Formats: sequence, C-alpha cells, structure tokens
Amino acid sequence: MSVILLDAQGNEVEQRAVTPRRVRLSRAAVDRLADLADVESPAAQMVVSTGSLDSLGDRLGTLGRDTAPSTPDDGAAPAEAEDETEADLDEVLVAAGLVADATPTEEGRAVLTVWHAPVLAVELEMLVSLRRGKVRVRSWHRNLDDWVVCLSTGDGDSFELSWLSADDWWMELGRAAYVDTRTLSAALTDETIPDVVETPWDLLLATGEAVQRRRFELLDQMVSDYSGMTLAGESLATLETADDPDVRRWHEQLESTSRGRLHAAVMGRSERGRPGAGIVEWVLFHDGWRSLTPFRRDGWNMVRIERRSPVDLPRELAVRAAEVTS
Repeated sequence: MSVILLDAQGNEVEQRAVTPRRVRLSRAAVDRLADLADVESPAAQMVVSTGSLDSLGDRLGTLGRDTAPSTPDDGAAPAEAEDETEADLDEVLVAAGLVADATPTEEGRAVLTVWHAPVLAVELEMLVSLRRGKVRVRSWHRNLDDWVVCLSTGDGDSFELSWLSADDWWMELGRAAYVDTRTLSAALTDETIPDVVETPWDLLLATGEAVQRRRFELLDQMVSDYSGMTLAGESLATLETADDPDVRRWHEQLESTSRGRLHAAVMGRSERGRPGAGIVEWVLFHDGWRSLTPFRRDGWNMVRIERRSPVDLPRELAVRAAEVTS
C-alpha cells in the first residue's frame, strides 16, 4: 500500500524521488513558509515545546490546524520580524526551492505535509558544556513514506531545515549526536570508566544526589549497601564483579566529570493506532558518549552504562521505533 500525501486543503501532493537539501532559515522564514501553507509553524512547535511526552498523540500530529496559531502579545514581536519584510522572506524561501510566486512549491508542500502528519517522529535534545559555555540544541525529525524532514536549532532564532530520503536518515541521526570532544569544558579528572558498567539504578541516583550536594562522605556507605552488585568489563561477555573502591570512584565520575547529555524520544503509532514512545539517554564524557539503559536483574532495577559512538545512535533509535510501532 502506498502513502498519499495531502496538503492542508486535502489536495494530493505529487510524490517524487526525494532530492536531499539542507538550508538555513531564520525563525521568521520558517514561520512565513507555514503561513503561506496555512499550517502551524514547525519552528513555533519546537520553541514552545517543553519536551514533555504528555501530549504524545498531538505531537505526532495531523495536517492542518483546528485553531488559529498563537501570536505574540502586542509589541512583543521579535526584532528579526520587524527587520525582514515578507518580500525578503519570500526571496529566501524561493532560493531554497520552497516557495514560488508567494505559494509553496510541491517540494515545500511535501516538507510541511511530512512534518505535520508523520508516521514516525524522533525528537533529540542535547545539552553540552563547552569551553565557551553551555549549549542546548534541539533536532526534530519527521518521517512519512520515503521522506524525512529535519529541523534543528540552538537558539530558537536560526534554524537548519533539511529533507532527505528515509534510506539516508541514519546518517542524519548520527550527525545530530556528533560533538568534537576537544571543545568540551575542562573536568577535574580525565580518568575513564570501563566500557560497560552495570550498577543498581537506586545507587546511581543516590550517589549522583550526594555528589551534587557535595556530600562525598556518604558515598562509601552508599556503595557498601550495594556491595557486589556492580559489574564491569570491556564488553557484556567479560563482566566481572567490581570492587567497592572502584564503584565509588566511577559513580563520582559519572556525576562530576560528565560534560553533556542527550535525550531522544522516538514516537510512533502501533498497528492499532495507539501512540507510543521509546527513550534513549546518553551521557557525554571527554572520551565520548555512554548510554544509560535500564533493565532488571534478579528483581533489582539496574542500569547499564555502555560506551557509544554517534554511529550507534541510529541503531538504538531503530530498536525503539520497532517497539513503538509493533
């Protein structure tokens, strides 16, 4: 069965091979494109969203809007909107191939259709501590049939819009997780933790809270309460019971030397039409990413902390996508 793309008026959008593009647009330009198509602005959705999964069904979306879009209070319009006229914005959108004669092109309509009515959505949020300060980046991806549309921003004013074939999506997801570790802010120690650590979830939470409050004297007792439960090694096949002093040191490092965090939510609908979500959590250190994966062992809530590379992110997200759409 082939998917038919429809615009806001219910007209069929001609499907064609996806020609990958990547363009940089201001918030005003993204809003202008949506306004010309009479749909909600993707940029507005990203800026307003809190990252909560409570409105999961709504965020998967349907094309068109039932209510008028929200507008700023009188006098609260951004300065950029005053500086850029509609003609200026249209010129930018024409150059991007999204607008022609003040009307969205077929490609522009397809981009907005995929954004507002995806069958699968991935929302990534990354907070990284760099030498120049903390940076928060959002990258939202929408998939329908062979199309993938991505919108990313680091400040809510400047956006990168891209569209590509679903076959190439994995490269875009890996790109979203890439960080040059040479630019990270300094840490007290560059000592690394093992490639794989399995430890009680409650212990991880408790030691993290103690480090945040600088109650380091509590760490030894906390680790002793869960003595023998933490395993570590170079791979899942070589895990061995870790000594308490090592466990204490690793838990302190997990909280004090981490330099970033990545949160990814995969959203889709099952065959019965029910919305579902899968979550991926990574933590960034000077030697790269570590994933945090909860699991159960002998009735205990555990977490597996495992070395990861940006190229591993598409695979993890694919597993979550299969879970929520099955």
